[in-house]
Amino acid sequence: MNENILIFNKIKELRKVCKIVSILKSQLIKELPHYGHNALFLNDDQITTGVLNNTTEITIHLITGQLLYFHNEQSSFVNLTEHNLVKKLERIVIKYELEMPQTEALTSLRGEDLYYYLSFAKKANKSLKLFRMKLRGHLTHVHLWPDGFDFSLEWFTDKRDQQIGIGISPGENQYETPYLYVNPSPFDEKMLEQQLFIGQWHMSGWNGIKVEWKELQNKTVREISDNIYDLFLIAQLNFSKEK
Repeated sequence: MNENILIFNKIKELRKVCKIVSILKSQLIKELPHYGHNALFLNDDQITTGVLNNTTEITIHLITGQLLYFHNEQSSFVNLTEHNLVKKLERIVIKYELEMPQTEALTSLRGEDLYYYLSFAKKANKSLKLFRMKLRGHLTHVHLWPDGFDFSLEWFTDKRDQQIGIGISPGENQYETPYLYVNPSPFDEKMLEQQLFIGQWHMSGWNGIKVEWKELQNKTVREISDNIYDLFLIAQLNFSKEK
């Protein structure tokens, strides 16, 4: 069996929990640009909301399998590898006078699945963070999005609605294996004349560069970040008058 496919399959329940955490985050803080109030982050071995209003942080530790709601130096834990997750999460939501999101049925998470995902997530996240340090101008954090469960950041030109999305997906319904994407928008089809040193042009559903993670996963984080930056430079030509 292709191990890359397993990443997509192993995180189905984790994604459901992260959607709940994302909605709780959006209840705790004001709306942020580019949907930052819905986004999560990977920090070391845990998925986190970040510290909200200097008082609250919700984290999912991918080694212990525990969710921690931390507020004013008080902690509430849920073991995500045990049963009755929704009821246990509801207790925390009620305690802090939040609204429990509607959710699909949740089954307990498997510790080995979380740990398996962590090795992919760490490398993807570190590669994008190192790549981000090469950028200048208007850009976002590296976010973890609960819906697609991709790590991504956006870079913007000085002109309205011109941007490049750069991210790494663990896979989805259409593409089960992980991949890197570099997505300039709005897309100029003249870009298809540009030769790529890795990956291929993708023109179905979204337009941009798609690189299978298997072409990158055995490289170092620095090598991956360099590859991403070189692809980003190609994508920037999308906004140049002369291609």
